[in-house]
Amino acid sequence: MTETRPDGVPRPCPPRRGEEAFAQDADARLGNFVKQAEQALIAAKSEALRPFDLTVAQYAAMMALYYAPGQSSAQLARVAAVTPQTMATILAKLERKGLIERTPAKAHRKVLVTELTAEGESLLLRADERARAVEERLADAFTAQEHAAARDLLRRIAAALRGGAHEAEADEAGAPGRPGASG
Repeated sequence: MTETRPDGVPRPCPPRRGEEAFAQDADARLGNFVKQAEQALIAAKSEALRPFDLTVAQYAAMMALYYAPGQSSAQLARVAAVTPQTMATILAKLERKGLIERTPAKAHRKVLVTELTAEGESLLLRADERARAVEERLADAFTAQEHAAARDLLRRIAAALRGGAHEAEADEAGAPGRPGASG
């Protein structure tokens, strides 16, 4: 049997044997549902972006550049929720495809700033139509009130896992490129 807190919220139990115990414990672990939703979103966006030969992370970086050109690799890594090393690989691929240009920053010659090329912007806008269709499909599953509640709950989840409410407030303020972040 799954334990509950005094307020009725299920608590994950230490592992117990048996399929029923497994099902109860899995149901009590909110992280399982967050991960399932993330995987479903990434799969749907990956499928939508496949005809454009873009990954979700490449798309997120390009969207960030569309909204705020001239970002560094580190900024783009944060927006796309990937490591700086992964972003370096992403940017190298996008540059080889002729979709972005990287030039030294005026203030710091060792920092490269990135911008979309005309070809990159054109491809991105076509790809975004398909990615937005995924977001529309997701939005259609909720009323306006449910959509707002889901957003708020997901912000609280992120803040709780990052260690504080100040993270949720920062997320509410938004950052350049947020619409493409992680899908």
